[in-house]
Amino acid sequence: MTASRTDTTLAALLAVLAGVEVVLLTSDASDGVRYGVGAALAVVILVLVARLSKGRSSD
Repeated sequence: MTASRTDTTLAALLAVLAGVEVVLLTSDASDGVRYGVGAALAVVILVLVARLSKGRSSD
């Protein structure tokens, strides 16, 4: 079984977004920015995880 190009791209994007989330939450930005943008990033991360797991279950 090989990973599709889409799955590989989504996994790479997931890793980058998780890193951005950590950097954002540990930054000196105001609380509103950290939590607002952090929440949006968290939603995108959850969507990517759901999409990746959906692709895996159909294999």
